[in-house]
Amino acid sequence: MKILFTKIYTAGIILLVLCSNLLLAQPKKVETGDITFNFKKTESFSNAALLDILLLPREKYFNRINLEEDLQRLNKFYFDNGFFDVIIDTLTSYNKEDNQVNVRFIIIENPQYLIKEVRLQGLDKVTDGVKAEINSGQLIEAGNPYNKNKINLEKDRILNILQNSGYFFAQVDTVRSKIDSSRRGIIIGKYSEEMQKKPEYKNMVLLRLRFIGTEDIYRFGKVNISIDNNKYKIGNFVIEREVAFKQGDIFDKSKMVQSERNFTKLAIIQLGRVMVDSVLPDKTINTSVKISLNNKYEITPGVTSSYQSNRLYVGPNLEYKDKDFFGGGRVLSATAEGLYNSTDINILSLEFSLFQPFLFNNNITATLTPQLALVNFNEDLEILIMKNLLRLTYFIADYTFYSNAYSDITFDIVSLRAKKRDLLLDEDGTILKKGERLNVVNSIIGMTLIHNNTNNIFNPSRGFYHSITAESAGALPRLFTLFKTNLYYSQYVKLSTTNSFYFDISGDRAASIVATNFELGDIIEFGSGDNILPVTATYKYYMGGGNSLRGWRAQTGGILNDPSQGGKFLLEGSVDWRRKPFPERSMLAPVWGVLFLDYGNVWESDGKFRFNQVALSAGFGIRYDTFVGPIRIDLGFKLYDPLASEGSKWLWQNPSTIFKDKRYAIQFGLGNAF
Repeated sequence: MKILFTKIYTAGIILLVLCSNLLLAQPKKVETGDITFNFKKTESFSNAALLDILLLPREKYFNRINLEEDLQRLNKFYFDNGFFDVIIDTLTSYNKEDNQVNVRFIIIENPQYLIKEVRLQGLDKVTDGVKAEINSGQLIEAGNPYNKNKINLEKDRILNILQNSGYFFAQVDTVRSKIDSSRRGIIIGKYSEEMQKKPEYKNMVLLRLRFIGTEDIYRFGKVNISIDNNKYKIGNFVIEREVAFKQGDIFDKSKMVQSERNFTKLAIIQLGRVMVDSVLPDKTINTSVKISLNNKYEITPGVTSSYQSNRLYVGPNLEYKDKDFFGGGRVLSATAEGLYNSTDINILSLEFSLFQPFLFNNNITATLTPQLALVNFNEDLEILIMKNLLRLTYFIADYTFYSNAYSDITFDIVSLRAKKRDLLLDEDGTILKKGERLNVVNSIIGMTLIHNNTNNIFNPSRGFYHSITAESAGALPRLFTLFKTNLYYSQYVKLSTTNSFYFDISGDRAASIVATNFELGDIIEFGSGDNILPVTATYKYYMGGGNSLRGWRAQTGGILNDPSQGGKFLLEGSVDWRRKPFPERSMLAPVWGVLFLDYGNVWESDGKFRFNQVALSAGFGIRYDTFVGPIRIDLGFKLYDPLASEGSKWLWQNPSTIFKDKRYAIQFGLGNAF
């Protein structure tokens, strides 16, 4: 027994020593060091663009598998951009002192191939109108560099035209013929070595796109509507009026999509799908519409946030909603809301809304919104306002530049009260005495046109948003003064435009975005008389805040006698660089880093605008993506303050006063600044 115990003990000691040696022998993790690019001939892409493709910079520890995959990513990236003969090698070096592996990619791009000729096959039988539409908006032409993404976009563009013009079975041919290999959907071919010796064929490719299913034109047939669990007795006519096509129309795939979009206007509908039901020998296509319903009544408590006059407000609300008020898909809602900015700046409101989803046709909707609100506008001004808004919204078409428009008619009764001091209401010396109340009527008729081809509601990575608004105030009150002579109102024209551009500089990965915004607004007062008063504060422009120049706190900037009362001429804009620093599979994937530059200001009137009074702010921020949009925090600095004393206008002229004189601002918000 003693001998057996001794053997077991000895074996245990040996096993423990072996395990210890194995643990000690485990290689130490090596961190990823510098990643550089060495271009031997030409350099067509920036280091930042190439780094965005790679996984290595996003991982703390070096992994040779990641290196091999990154090498493949670079080769694919160059190939997809026409560098078919690219040569990429890697060189790694170990920095023992920092325990890091530095990686160098050695790149010989060689020439980028151009498209010599684009051949579209299989379109012989399509109508002349369809051919003209295909040829008029080409995304790729002879002489363009080869680009895989553009070729795919061109393929999708042509297919959309065909499928929206009756060619239901149109598709790219994916079957290679045994006799003629060119009968494959998309083929990109280099010219032979012999032909490449000729200058006109050197580094050129032939692009061929072959389409099938383009012989016959189909038409819409019957529409079968089914409403799942129709406990509220929703009539089929409500669904039929939102269907964008009728029996006998030429088949148009976009009309099916538009119909589904129309269903989203109806709050009572949870989901509406339009699907092909059957294809008949007589070239008609029957469709089915399947509808599922929401609950008709809803009471929803919540927390909301909004920017009003450049200030961020947050607070609770309670909403009641009837999603099929007296049938027809109308929506009646009532919302009680309390919004807080500070002890002296807050809003209490009660709002009703009646939404009419179908007015004359399914492209026009109407919303009537009366609201009663008590607004502590700032530390000095209290506003009791009764708003009445009628908005008509019109969807024009997807293919026009202005695809949406809306027209507003308002009639507001506004009561102003100076809380703590006399207030100067305008540059002409109109004063509201402390404790006094001034009652004003404001009526506006306005029109807004919108172009929006951005690719994401909350965080666009490409596209362009543009709106232009024209408003006229005072026409209705002026008419009323014929009967009530002591009615006070404002009379002005207001013109404004907002423009935002988004560029994805990360190779369509939406990981690095340059966004720019420009806004211009002008309020032009006209007319004279005892009844006409200056534009009230709620309708003016302001500078500073999370959606303006972020180096200034809300309503603290402007070439104005009193910035808190706003101005009548606005020029401002921003440039953001938004970058996602962490990989998609990381827990920190929703985090964005942002660098920004803002410019602009607010003036008393357009005649007082001066270029040397345009302010600048710069800074950085963090975004965190959520299902309701990004949560953001920004730190902005007054890069150039036109109202600062000489020698201190630029931030770097007196850096010791940055924090002492509060030449910065911290901004919070929900959603991007633009």
